[in-house]
Amino acid sequence: MILDDIEAQKKVDASQTYESIVSYSEQCQHAFDDTASIEIPDSYRSFNKILMTGMGGSGLGARIIESLYGLQIRCPIIHMHDYDLPAWVDQETLCIFSAFSGTTEEPVENARQAIKRNCKWMAVGAGGTIIDLAIEHNVPYYKIVPTYNPSKQPRLAVGYSVIGQLRLVAATGILSLDSSEIMKINKAMRRIIDTSKREIPFDKNPAKQMAQSLCTKQVTFVAGRHLVGATHAIKNQMNENAKSMATLHEIPELNHHLMEGLAYPTSNSETLMYVFVNSLLYPERIQKRFEITKDIIEKNHVRNLVDLLTIT
Repeated sequence: MILDDIEAQKKVDASQTYESIVSYSEQCQHAFDDTASIEIPDSYRSFNKILMTGMGGSGLGARIIESLYGLQIRCPIIHMHDYDLPAWVDQETLCIFSAFSGTTEEPVENARQAIKRNCKWMAVGAGGTIIDLAIEHNVPYYKIVPTYNPSKQPRLAVGYSVIGQLRLVAATGILSLDSSEIMKINKAMRRIIDTSKREIPFDKNPAKQMAQSLCTKQVTFVAGRHLVGATHAIKNQMNENAKSMATLHEIPELNHHLMEGLAYPTSNSETLMYVFVNSLLYPERIQKRFEITKDIIEKNHVRNLVDLLTIT
């Protein structure tokens, strides 16, 4: 079985995807340390909305941050993945443009439009045009040094992306992020990695067991509230790393349309796999909807279900 054959895995994974994934906690700590000296102009402490942009892997941080902090921060957080800034983006908008390569055309165009509108903006990337523009216009930026992302793939720089952008936002005073929180994050990630790393055999490894369950299915992830962004990142990893079809639906929204589409095609019962990303921290109404949704799916003869329960 290749899931227990480390040498075979290394041959398939020549780009070091695995090494980047097991280094997520180091990425978080590295980003936290590297952003400690970033200075934010006083003018950046006054804004009434936040726009975060980025494409593909470079946009994962924005989605995770919006899901985690959307109900806590006193102003709207909006993520966008397109060329043109909306008309509402103005001098009272804090913009963060992310491009790991620094050359992705959509966020670079976003930055150029922000410059024309005299917006408050910041940049995140490992170099390239987006960082050059930030330096030229003397705006705050976080230049990623991807020591703990040996694959050099944007989608595998999640730790850098999330913590780097959070630190930029925190520097404005709208939220706090201290070293104790990073320690908690790193401890939680290390615990998961230690139980799922490739040295752990299949019969004791939940990640390998799930991989076998999902590998021949079209996967639909189901998540809610604070875990939507993180689940989108998982879906992205399946698309780009595993080269597999995967989609994401949110509760409660999916209850208002998806249930009607379970009957056809009739092959659904064989080809679909639902992965429920549940949480004890969801509001009671959301938790109840998870249970009801699972029941409805099973009654439609789609019995391929995986229920992930987390306290986070």
